[in-house]
Amino acid sequence: MLSSILRRLPKFDQILPVFAVIAFLAYGRSIYIFLFKLPAWLTFLTVGEILSVLAYGLVVNLLESLLILVCLLAICLSLPARWFRDVFVPRGTWLALAALLSILVYFRRYASLGPDYLSALPVWSLATLGLAALAAFLGGRIRFLRAAASALADRMTIFLFLFIPASLISLAVVIVRNIF
Repeated sequence: MLSSILRRLPKFDQILPVFAVIAFLAYGRSIYIFLFKLPAWLTFLTVGEILSVLAYGLVVNLLESLLILVCLLAICLSLPARWFRDVFVPRGTWLALAALLSILVYFRRYASLGPDYLSALPVWSLATLGLAALAAFLGGRIRFLRAAASALADRMTIFLFLFIPASLISLAVVIVRNIF
């Protein structure tokens, strides 16, 4: 049974570039926010406290990226292989880009407009779902979009050499801080 499930999943060399795109968006947002808040933190936090805030953020980004990847793999398991698994890099990349960028735009608008904008969440969610599905569909069909997604995902893979070790060190720091 496990072997039949594993056969329905894409190969690791197809999963890694999609994870890199997801991680780039998640880590990029957090690093941007961290650098934005850093000057204020320097006035009242010690260097150790600032680094621990960064460590917690990196661990959350790792878990968030893995959760999103698991969601994409669950979609891959539920759809026929020729629909998603065979073109996992372009469709997964466009799906992740459309969904995550939409979430980023929504939270940016929510931050500027306040809680009144919460009423737009159901419509925004349906629009995001439709846009992401369309992006994934077209990303697997149109040769230019397929090539662009593959090239983007391959270039994002280099950032994993920074994100993964930093996240693992941060995970160790978080575990030590919470145990002792």
